[in-house]
Amino acid sequence: MDFSALTLIFSLCTLALVIFLFLKQRDRENDNSGQKELLENKIDSVSKDLNEIENQLASVTTPINELNRFLGGNVTTGRLGEWNLESIVKEILSDGSYEFQANINPENQDRVDCAVKTADGVTIPIDSKFYAGQYKQYQEAGQANIRANVLRDLRTAILRDADDIATKYLRQNSTSNYAVLYIASEKLIDLVDEIENLRQDCLSEKKILIQGPNTLAAFLDTIRIGHHYLELNETAAKVAEVVRKIKTQFDSFDKSADGVLKRLDASVKEVTALQTRINVLGRELNKGSEELKDE
Repeated sequence: MDFSALTLIFSLCTLALVIFLFLKQRDRENDNSGQKELLENKIDSVSKDLNEIENQLASVTTPINELNRFLGGNVTTGRLGEWNLESIVKEILSDGSYEFQANINPENQDRVDCAVKTADGVTIPIDSKFYAGQYKQYQEAGQANIRANVLRDLRTAILRDADDIATKYLRQNSTSNYAVLYIASEKLIDLVDEIENLRQDCLSEKKILIQGPNTLAAFLDTIRIGHHYLELNETAAKVAEVVRKIKTQFDSFDKSADGVLKRLDASVKEVTALQTRINVLGRELNKGSEELKDE
């Protein structure tokens, strides 16, 4: 084999090697491209999952932030107490026996959170308060003297609110002689009970009755029972009136029946007397007939 043949064979081998390497590189690039596309899809999927998780976290943190606003002493805490009061009243009392945001004092424009009507038509003012700031301070207090100061401030705030409620809503001859200060938390009620004589002082000095969710529900239930008995009494009165009318008609019918019986008795007597006379006449006729036959 000459040199030119060797050169041709070498060239063909080189070309084949180049072609093989080219095809191998292309397949590798195609594989890399496929892997890159797959990786991009996975990244997009992970990104979507992260966005969804972020949205879910936002939906969870939003009510937590709102709750923190409530417990932080924001003005909205007052509305939270009103919502709680409305839910209890609507659950227990029937429509028409209460009114929310009612103006019961014509001398001012203040509106009480709820005005409840008793069975006797007396209006009982109920105003809600929510001392979230004091409760948070009490929970965070690490020393007894700090907690005592918080309870002292809470006492001052409640007495101030009690005086404000009594001044705005209690009116002689149109409302009850007391009003209700509603605290929409049993935990806060526990703090109130730790303050010595606070309930008694509010009731005796301010004419204000402090109630939490449990005691308010029992209080409203007694009012509901009063309305129920009033309805029963009204129904009983209507039934008694109907019975009286029936009795009157029955007495009249009884008298009429007595009159008819008397007239019937008289008629029977008359018929009996007539029958007696007929019998007498019959006997006379029979006697006369026999005498005529004998003659």
